[in-house]
Amino acid sequence: MSAPINSILLPRNFIPLLGGELVISTGENEFVEERRVIEPFKRGLTVAVTLDGRMSCRIDDRPAIRVEAPSVSLILSSSAHRREQVFPPEQTFRYALVHLSVGAAQSHTGIPFDALLARATQHAGGHAPAFLTAGADAVVRSIAAQIMVCPIQGMARDLFLLGKGLELVACAIESCLPSDGLSEAGRGLSASEVERATAVRDILVQRYAEPLVVSQLAAMVGLNAKALGLAFRRLFGTGIPEFLQEYRLQLAYTLLAAGETGVAETAYRIGYTPAYFSTLFRSRFGVSPRDLR
Repeated sequence: MSAPINSILLPRNFIPLLGGELVISTGENEFVEERRVIEPFKRGLTVAVTLDGRMSCRIDDRPAIRVEAPSVSLILSSSAHRREQVFPPEQTFRYALVHLSVGAAQSHTGIPFDALLARATQHAGGHAPAFLTAGADAVVRSIAAQIMVCPIQGMARDLFLLGKGLELVACAIESCLPSDGLSEAGRGLSASEVERATAVRDILVQRYAEPLVVSQLAAMVGLNAKALGLAFRRLFGTGIPEFLQEYRLQLAYTLLAAGETGVAETAYRIGYTPAYFSTLFRSRFGVSPRDLR
């Protein structure tokens, strides 16, 4: 076992925003041998997306929490606590991290930090600081990838990163602290409509490369196309074709930013021709997909 190293992992990018109230950092570390890092938790709200690799985190004397890619973690702390991270050998560890101070967390979530911490602590089994982790879906991975490989440079770069950082925080809260009961958007729908619209969302995520149409999806869940379209938009805030297109493009950005596939392969993988995919991608992200290669 390696000796403890009382220093943080050096990030590839470290970007303070809002006068240091919000900090974004990203990194890619190669571990040949086990690495142990001991440092205190910062007060505030931290979101960490693990894109590749695995690690364990022990808070004070609590049992270690295991984190493995792809995952998103939400950590809330109001005081100092000992944190010990252990990174196993022979791996590449890629991550994107957003940290908000207590004040920034309150102002941007609109929720008193103590109330947010109390709810997170309840979900974490009564332990504070609260450390919650969930699987990172394609949208979360895409946002993290856009932070790591920022498509915008110049004076607009910090504004773009601020927006993506806050978007990542919102997704992490949604993933790790799901709302109790129906959201405001879902009110007015029957339990059956919510269940069927959610089932369609799951079908789209699982079968994103297929040429699915609304009438076909409606038949799958036993609802007429018009009713399904209205329920889906009411529950998720977007139409079914728009949801599928956004999911495909977010997944494509993740694949290209990670260097996993080429442009043509990515296009076919998500259900588009390369030419049409390139047009959609540039319209959505403002850059050509080849610029990420």
